[in-house]
Amino acid sequence: MTTDRLEQLQRMLAGDPTDAFCHYAIGMEYAGRGEHEAAAAHLDQSLATDPDQPYAHFHRARSLMSMGLIEEAAAAIDSGIETAESLGERKAADELADLRELLHRRG
Repeated sequence: MTTDRLEQLQRMLAGDPTDAFCHYAIGMEYAGRGEHEAAAAHLDQSLATDPDQPYAHFHRARSLMSMGLIEEAAAAIDSGIETAESLGERKAADELADLRELLHRRG
């Protein structure tokens, strides 16, 4: 991950602060840097604009887990599973269920 990519995404977001994709991409960049608070905040913004993103729920839950926010991570996983199932995205639902299993083993 380069700073240039993050800066480019932030410039794009400045043009449209409600762009769900930009928030998602910025969240993923921050997650890759281990900056989970910023990652979770951007993924949350992405979901506020477009809640039908199972993988945004997944990655938000992972960031919350990394911050030790277990109850919040569990809620994000449950929301993600519900979203994935409503969209018929079986793979995403399965991956979220696996993440829930990991969360319970850690907890």
